[in-house]
Amino acid sequence: MSVIEKNLNVQNGSVLKTFRILDCFTLEQPVQRIGDLCKKTGMNRSTIYRFMKSLNEIGIVVKEINGSFKLGIKLFELGIKVDVSASLAAKGYPFLKSLASSVQESAHMVVRDKVEVLYILKEESTNSIRIDSAIGTKRPMYCTGVGKAILAFMDDDYLNVYYEYQNLDKRTDNSFTTQKVLNAELELIRDSFTSIDDEEFADHVYCVATPVFDSNSKPVAAVSVSGLKSRMVEKKEFLIEKVLETGKLITKEIGGEYPSIINNQIVGVENVI
Repeated sequence: MSVIEKNLNVQNGSVLKTFRILDCFTLEQPVQRIGDLCKKTGMNRSTIYRFMKSLNEIGIVVKEINGSFKLGIKLFELGIKVDVSASLAAKGYPFLKSLASSVQESAHMVVRDKVEVLYILKEESTNSIRIDSAIGTKRPMYCTGVGKAILAFMDDDYLNVYYEYQNLDKRTDNSFTTQKVLNAELELIRDSFTSIDDEEFADHVYCVATPVFDSNSKPVAAVSVSGLKSRMVEKKEFLIEKVLETGKLITKEIGGEYPSIINNQIVGVENVI
């Protein structure tokens, strides 16, 4: 065996060991100690320690004060690079175009990008005064209708990481700036599947949004209509009806399932179409 082949075997072995370690972290057991990982992987303590030290340094795992470990934000960053946006945009566009036409307001579709939302589709309003947004734009989740629509259905592990990394800065007088108040808003969204941005990101701008779910009942995107508050509030109920309808149609189109909610807790799946 050549030196190159030996090096490749060593590298491949390290990759496999890394994934064996990461597979030990589950939703049921999100926190692991060195001893736990030794038992589950069969690796010795020094090997586990060396791997965890490297993974911690690059953000794949995070070391707690008590010496235990949990998965880090870097995995979210890697996951978002999977190219699902193009497929979602292609399947969602006909429905988004229909939505914009029916409500005569600008319609958008976004996906989550780390702790922000990324705009992947926009269908312009026929109104002379339009909303300043563009495909490729990123915006915070906590102060946008589409962002809150996704945030409301993320699991507790993500929310813990989210609040650790995201400052709830005051953009307007209506922005949510405390975790307690934002959590109360997210509960209302889980109950209605409707998210409202009432001048929280920009003055005079009103938005109605709803999430789009994948086959695992996870929020993979969100759709919305946005416009000047002065003309949006007059047709609020109509906007909500049309936005919810569009979210359900796109969810069905991609083979998604809506989560069932009991006492504000996600307990299963329900195809609502």
